[in-house]
Amino acid sequence: MPNYSEIERFQRWLQAELADTSEIEDQISRDKRRIQIEIAIAEAIRYGEILDRFGDSVASPFVERSSPVREPINTEIKPTSKETGECPSCGASMSNDLDFCPVCGEF
Repeated sequence: MPNYSEIERFQRWLQAELADTSEIEDQISRDKRRIQIEIAIAEAIRYGEILDRFGDSVASPFVERSSPVREPINTEIKPTSKETGECPSCGASMSNDLDFCPVCGEF
């Protein structure tokens, strides 16, 4: 049986987080958080089963990175002009019900 204590430790942490949801006062927020954590626990269990089946040939999901996965974007977000239906960034025409440009992705 492969050594996968990291995933077991992660699963125990998730279970502790699930227990802490009882302290969330708002019922909707509490239920939403519980669902999120229960899904994460199910995925951790599923990953553990994959480790049992395939052993050490599965790469660890826990990787140290020297930089963030996503680099922050320091550009200014410009509002779209709802009257003209044009993207202020690239000038493409866009539907008035969209909050972003489907061509360039700007807001």
